[in-house]
Amino acid sequence: MSSSIKPPGSRPPSAADAARPEAGPGERVRGERFDEVMGQTEASGAERATQSALPGEVARELAEGRLDAAAAVERLLADILSGPMAAGLDDRGRAALEAHLRATLEDDPNLAALVRDLER
Repeated sequence: MSSSIKPPGSRPPSAADAARPEAGPGERVRGERFDEVMGQTEASGAERATQSALPGEVARELAEGRLDAAAAVERLLADILSGPMAAGLDDRGRAALEAHLRATLEDDPNLAALVRDLER
């Protein structure tokens, strides 16, 4: 005996469903609502772009010789520890995150190689 994946009477959405002004949960919504959501996503993307400007600055300073590899790593770690991802951590949590990041940079052969490449 086999059973249908779809419940009886179900049908794929049509263009008429998409054009309805107010769709319920799980139903298609109008294009205007989609545009609103996309606008919110673009704003979030702009915030992320602002937050990620530091690696580019560090790379420029490394290339220009104004920063050595150890200072670059320290600056990037400081940025991570003071950034929004670590904002919800208390002092103990932030210290644990810092210890974990430092240990990972030393223990992971790929990350250690990347750090060594910064010294060139």
